[in-house]
Amino acid sequence: MVTIVIAVLLVIALVYIVALLRSHADILRRLAALEERAGAGAPVAPAEAAAAPVGGGEVTTAGPINGTTLHGDSVTLSFGPGSPITLIAFLTSGCTSCAPLWAGLHEARDLGALAQRVTVITHDPARESPTRLARLAPPGGTEVIMSSAAWTDYAVPGSPHFVLTDGAGGILGRGSALSWSQLETMVADARADARRAVAGAGNTAERAQRSESALASAGIGPGHASLYPTGSSASGSGVAGEQGV
Repeated sequence: MVTIVIAVLLVIALVYIVALLRSHADILRRLAALEERAGAGAPVAPAEAAAAPVGGGEVTTAGPINGTTLHGDSVTLSFGPGSPITLIAFLTSGCTSCAPLWAGLHEARDLGALAQRVTVITHDPARESPTRLARLAPPGGTEVIMSSAAWTDYAVPGSPHFVLTDGAGGILGRGSALSWSQLETMVADARADARRAVAGAGNTAERAQRSESALASAGIGPGHASLYPTGSSASGSGVAGEQGV
């Protein structure tokens, strides 16, 4: 009797293990499809289409920034596909820690080594001193935009804070830096992390193929009865797989 119970338990465990393998293979196939789209140059839409507000989770999308220039002109910055890779610097006119970063914008620095475009975002005129901002702003090349809404949209915890976009609507990296040397290191790390992620993604399709081959070798294919516990259907298992993703 004990032997029969153990055998039944082993069969049940095997069924669930096979189901997990099948679900894993489905997930890998979906990842491979996303990577193929990204490799072809098509942007992959994230789960959230807009930047999350403060407290709403990590912001992974570079949403548009609407604000005003120091001359009072309305302006909109977009970071969708085809836009320049942009370093967004969230600075203020009264931030003591921001002083060396403002000063660095006046120096002969190779900003092109950081990003194709560097833009400073401050708060609205009601929270800033426009006169002081005019003195702090570099004479040319670096745009200064006043937009308190952008601080909320990008969940900026405080200043100084930096966000590096990827030129396709996403964010390569973000963080705080108190000096230009720290900022340069942060940008270099973000670029290196992005390269490693792309290199690692190339193995996803191979892993999916190996999983499919292992299942096929065991005689298990789509719709195989062993993939579904008693009382479940193929469609029901498919829903569970979606929830697992």
